[in-house]
Amino acid sequence: MSFIKAAYQDMAHCCDEFKRGLVFLEQGRFGESIKCFSRACGSVLPSDQFYQKYKSYYGFSLLLNGDVAALQVCRDAMKSSPGDGDICMNLARAEVVLGNRLAAINAIEAGMALSEGHEGLLALQQKIGVREKKPLPILARDNPLNVALGKRMRREYR
Repeated sequence: MSFIKAAYQDMAHCCDEFKRGLVFLEQGRFGESIKCFSRACGSVLPSDQFYQKYKSYYGFSLLLNGDVAALQVCRDAMKSSPGDGDICMNLARAEVVLGNRLAAINAIEAGMALSEGHEGLLALQQKIGVREKKPLPILARDNPLNVALGKRMRREYR
């Protein structure tokens, strides 16, 4: 899976270790990113607004470094801060890495509900091919009425 860069808007308030960790993560240097994200987590209290973000990146780096149990770190971060698009994206990416497509879709949808313009979530959604909801859920997806309504609705929103 190719890396999808986080779309965190204002990194000015994040600590330097977090910023360094992002650089290492994007370079595929997971050992270094794990150390940076671990230090970032240690630099703030668990009640800090950025703690769960740091924790989710730490978990995602661990997972990419081969620690499958780190998926739970990503899940815990999302439970604690479900409105952060980056945290939802990290969980979705972790689920994709482990082949849990449905769980990834659920994480993307949860993130999009509160961060609908999140570039990373949109890119991941497009990459794994998440379909939009059917206009009429009681009819089959390939029903001509659903197809026609779907095309019309999508055209009006784009």
